[in-house]
Amino acid sequence: MIICKSGTELSFMRKAERVDSGTDHFLVEHIEPGITTGELDHLADRYIRSQGAVPSFKGYNGFPASICASVNEQLVDGFPGKRKLNKGDIIAKTRQFTMSHAIRQYTENPNRGIPEQGPRLKTGMVLAIELMVHIGSRHVGALEDNWTVVTVNVASRARNEQAVAVTTDGMDIFTKLSA
Repeated sequence: MIICKSGTELSFMRKAERVDSGTDHFLVEHIEPGITTGELDHLADRYIRSQGAVPSFKGYNGFPASICASVNEQLVDGFPGKRKLNKGDIIAKTRQFTMSHAIRQYTENPNRGIPEQGPRLKTGMVLAIELMVHIGSRHVGALEDNWTVVTVNVASRARNEQAVAVTTDGMDIFTKLSA
């Protein structure tokens, strides 16, 4: 079921996205070799709460932290913990909602979608579009925590996430609000 959001709900989501974006900017100032992903999670938790918000990840279906901290081979949903960052590591702090199947289909099989299939976009729909592209094996797996998705034999990877709402005026890209 796809739930269309009201104008008030979209307003709340915009505010939440501003806090999320602010958290990203705050954490960038603290990322350096030797810091652990657990320390970043603690900093993020404090920052989010200082903004009058509550981390949406923490406790969600048993997720133990305020952020997902995916490093290098970890594509998504990495548990923050004792892992120390090294110079050259790639780290991604991810949000709670993902919708990558359509993007994956496009990157693997561009222009091969079936026109007129699937639900039509309607005012109030919100999409979290998370693009993940990696060079190497197309195979992925999950760590023992059953959350962290990792690549197998990856040479390089890139990831980007956008929160987009369908409005009466077109698309509203929340993640651009405070970029």
